[in-house]
Amino acid sequence: MHFKEITVRGTPYERGRTYGQLCREEIAVSIKAYQTLFEGLKGISWDEARKISGYHLSLTGDFAPDYAEEMRGIADGAQVDLLDIAALNARTEIMYSRSAMADVKECTSLSLMGPATEGGRVLAAQNWDFSSLLRDCVVIVHMYQEEKPAFMMVAEAGMIGGIGMNDRGIAVLLNALSTTVPCQGIPLRARMRAMLEAETLSDAYVRGSHAPVSVANLIATHKDGVAIGFEMDSEIIEPLIPEDGVLAHTNHYIGPKMYLAHDVNHTGSSYIRLQRIKTLVKGRHGKITVKDVMEMLSDHAGYPQSICDHENLKDPLVKRDVTNFGVIMDLTDNCMYLAPGNPCETEFKKHNI
Repeated sequence: MHFKEITVRGTPYERGRTYGQLCREEIAVSIKAYQTLFEGLKGISWDEARKISGYHLSLTGDFAPDYAEEMRGIADGAQVDLLDIAALNARTEIMYSRSAMADVKECTSLSLMGPATEGGRVLAAQNWDFSSLLRDCVVIVHMYQEEKPAFMMVAEAGMIGGIGMNDRGIAVLLNALSTTVPCQGIPLRARMRAMLEAETLSDAYVRGSHAPVSVANLIATHKDGVAIGFEMDSEIIEPLIPEDGVLAHTNHYIGPKMYLAHDVNHTGSSYIRLQRIKTLVKGRHGKITVKDVMEMLSDHAGYPQSICDHENLKDPLVKRDVTNFGVIMDLTDNCMYLAPGNPCETEFKKHNI
């Protein structure tokens, strides 16, 4: 498996147009996949999704006008309508719009710093677990902008924000969350983009938690060995602080206030994966290396509710979740290691910003 890797520069519109032109095929796959997922998981047609996305496009434009302009460029470059790109970028908000997502299974994330790592190395890592329909539309985007940090992200084609890191030493991780609360805030992908453009950790937190809030957990990690996570539920935000150089998260709320209000992950997958990643970290605490994290992301304990998630062909197509990639961002060495597909089956390849 191979993910397309592109580099974009210029004005917001120029960046978007280049992105759209270079990833036209992958954007088409992304649109088709989300058409299937919206309809199959939530009963939302693509026309309905586009209408919903108009509201979130407006919020995005108010939040950061450049983002809306970049999305217009993506649409023109990919030869699709702007609302198609808006729907991709509001995919979380669309899936949470009609009814809540009470049983999501998206991602095991991990932020590691001294004293957890060997030599005090700072690492931010995660597996991204979601529909196998999306495997063929994941891209790696290198973004260069005037007077803003350069960054590298991994995302479904057409999205303006994703999991990634910038040249100021900040990494961004994501967890979808099980909740009964609908989501009407600034799109999650716009928040992640804003965090990737942050100069400082506090700036990343302020940008990511900007009101009106979304539904998710985001983690920002800084090369100096500090990190902050924050859970959102469209009404309030609960910050999470690392303990002994470790901040781990899966797909349920763990903050004291949030957990009591949102204990809805019925399959248990999220609880099993969080328990397992904490056990693996504890076993290597103080000595954790990049190689150790590669092995953690490839772990199958508790299968099929394991950190490395494999597609079950007996499940309906729209419910065939799988690990689409594993990523480790080494903020000490300013590089990313990416394994397309299941980390147990593919090599982690090094990428530089």
